[in-house]
Amino acid sequence: MAKKTNADRQENAFQAMIWPVLVLVIICIACSAALAALNKVTAPVIEENTRIRTLESYVAVLPEGTSADSLTELTVSEASLSDGVTGAVSAPDGYIAVQVAAAGYSGKAVTGYVAFDASGSITNLLVDASTQTAGIGSAVGEESFTSGFAGFSASGHVSDGTPVDAVAGATYSSNAVYNAVNAAIDCYNNDLKGAA
Repeated sequence: MAKKTNADRQENAFQAMIWPVLVLVIICIACSAALAALNKVTAPVIEENTRIRTLESYVAVLPEGTSADSLTELTVSEASLSDGVTGAVSAPDGYIAVQVAAAGYSGKAVTGYVAFDASGSITNLLVDASTQTAGIGSAVGEESFTSGFAGFSASGHVSDGTPVDAVAGATYSSNAVYNAVNAAIDCYNNDLKGAA
């Protein structure tokens, strides 16, 4: 039997240990490049779908007959943006809708759309609580909770019991809605009142 030389052992070590690592690195680079290309292709589609869903949500909280085409985007201050406000629109009839997000249970965002009439009263509230615990925290998105905000004046702030009680067992989620509505009220009073 022939003796293995040192060069043969190094070649075997290369084949056994280094070659698989190089193959995996090449595969990872190829997959990363493919994902980057896919992201570049799908990013505009995702952005457009998000814009459409946002417009649909604005229209849902504004008075019946409001269309997405009739909305005017409003500028909000940096202070409002840092409070969680992500956008605002006005409708031709003087109504204003504010999109806002606040951290709920486990820090996951609860997104709300708050509509104000020309006198500064909340007319409607739509809450996306799909990130919250199903059946518990998600209850803050139900009409039985959100409808209690209608008629509340932007001259004050909401809290547990004013104008509605927190959902039992969903303190974090309820507080997220209160914080979101308060951020929308502050944005309305400081940036948007009279803008429509």
